[in-house]
Amino acid sequence: MEENLLKEPILELDKILQLIPQKPPFVMVDSLLEYNDKMGTTGFTIPTDNILVENGIFSEPGLIEHMAQSMSLWRGYQGFLSGLDKPKTGFIGSIKAVEIMELPKSGSKLITHVEILHEIMNVTSVGARTLDENGKLIATSEMKTVTVD
Repeated sequence: MEENLLKEPILELDKILQLIPQKPPFVMVDSLLEYNDKMGTTGFTIPTDNILVENGIFSEPGLIEHMAQSMSLWRGYQGFLSGLDKPKTGFIGSIKAVEIMELPKSGSKLITHVEILHEIMNVTSVGARTLDENGKLIATSEMKTVTVD
């Protein structure tokens, strides 16, 4: 496993917002815990008033968007290390697989591990595993993201 290149986790939301193109109220990550050239770990404490919380439960689209934004945060930090002034914009190109074992409640803390599987030009295949605060696996996905600028 490659060494974590973060000197310390990024836990301040204003710093996270400098690394991702998404803006409130559509932000589904709030910390970057680990980063290396092929993997990253993000965190997200689900606010009760989150736009994708329904009846106190973080929805399926919320989990999928959280996993995609975890990739976006990894990419944003990569760009920061390369000297970019602002994060590149991207989108989900395709979702190969998603498995959701459990929907978390608002107020829960998610920890998501993203792994870069393949990169060809501006298309990245990424795998994601999301755990709850107790380390229980609650969702996995494999998707392709496309960077457009």
